[in-house]
Amino acid sequence: MKIKVKKEMNLHQLIQWARENNVKGETFTSNYGRAVKFYSDVSFNTMVPIFHWDTFTVEAEEEITERTVIPLLLEVYEFEGELVFLPQKRSTIKSLLKQSDLEENITTKTLYLINDDGTLTLIWKDGELVG
Repeated sequence: MKIKVKKEMNLHQLIQWARENNVKGETFTSNYGRAVKFYSDVSFNTMVPIFHWDTFTVEAEEEITERTVIPLLLEVYEFEGELVFLPQKRSTIKSLLKQSDLEENITTKTLYLINDDGTLTLIWKDGELVG
C-alpha cells in the first residue's frame, strides 16, 4: 500500500526527485517564495537565485512498511475487554506493536492512517499490513 507524504527538500534534492518522478510542467515554491519551474523537456528554470536555506515541500507517494514513519495514526487496541482508540503522532507500526507487546493486557487490533481530510485508511489488521 502506498501513502502520500509531504517531504521537505533543498533545490538539489528537488531536482533529483523531479527527474526520478518524471515531473513536467509544474512549479514549486520555496518557503521563501522563490519558484522553480520544470518544463516538459525535463529542463527547469528559476527567475531568482535559490539559496541553500530555501526548502521545497512536495507530496510524494511512499510504500508503507512496518518501519515507515507515519505522521498520524489511529491505534485501536483491546484493554481488559474494552476497545480503546488512541491517536499516535510520527510513529512506525513496528514501534507501536513493540510497545503493546510489552504491556500485559493490551492487544493491538488495527492501525489506521489519519488522512489530511480527517478520513481513516486501514493499514494494518490481523497481524499484517493491509493491501
